[in-house]
Amino acid sequence: MRRFLELSVILLLAAGAARAQQVGPIHPAPSASSSIEQIPLHPEVAPPPIPTQQIVQRFAANDAKYEAAFKKFGYLQTIYVEELDGRNDGPTGSYGVKVELFLNPQGKRYERLLGKTTSTLQYLHLSSLDLEVIAEMPFFPLAGSAASHYNFFYRGTQELDKLNTYVFRVEPKKVVAGQPSFSGLIWVDAKDFAIVKSYGQFVDGQRRSKGSLPFTFFDTYRGDIDGKYWFPVYIRSDDHIEVSGNQVPIRLIIRSTDFHPDKPTLPPPAASH
Repeated sequence: MRRFLELSVILLLAAGAARAQQVGPIHPAPSASSSIEQIPLHPEVAPPPIPTQQIVQRFAANDAKYEAAFKKFGYLQTIYVEELDGRNDGPTGSYGVKVELFLNPQGKRYERLLGKTTSTLQYLHLSSLDLEVIAEMPFFPLAGSAASHYNFFYRGTQELDKLNTYVFRVEPKKVVAGQPSFSGLIWVDAKDFAIVKSYGQFVDGQRRSKGSLPFTFFDTYRGDIDGKYWFPVYIRSDDHIEVSGNQVPIRLIIRSTDFHPDKPTLPPPAASH
């Protein structure tokens, strides 16, 4: 099985640099909007208290630090896809996998499949490899010098679970085929200058194949890890598929937990099926 979520999206927050690891405090919204334009932000706002470019430089530098540290952490990850009935009565079918990620003796990440649920999906036919493909998106697309490839438009401030944040609309300056670029919104903690939430899509100038899964917009929350890093801990996407002329709601949920600085170790035995 190929690499799970060695990514550059999204996340629960915590407050304070000396705290133990938390998954919070930001609570994921009940549902994700299907369009960025539906997020209620005023199109004209007063400028931020410090120059936009300075904010961008600071959170880009922090993201570079988080990305480098993330590659040295082990963690657990669960990935679920659900089919819904559209009446908020819960899923009518689901499929999921649980993965443990480690570092190999060469310091590169590998993973072990801990388990998978029996699929009760009625319309989607997925394997663990399909879920791996779903998860292959950048976790830190704005880290370091990568931020210079984007335009940032300040959209005001917003309080997220007691955190004061700056909100920016982000658009790539140029879309290159085969190189996914983030397009959407980010929430930046006004104190730590860390991206704590993002909502958007990854565009690469290519049309999706007819058979590809229809997850497009991702709601991503980060968590404060060891009071030092903001890592993606919760990703959610809501979409639909067409079945006999009807729209069947589907949902993707990715949770990452139990982060710990990892030491290179021998690969664990292969998971039994």
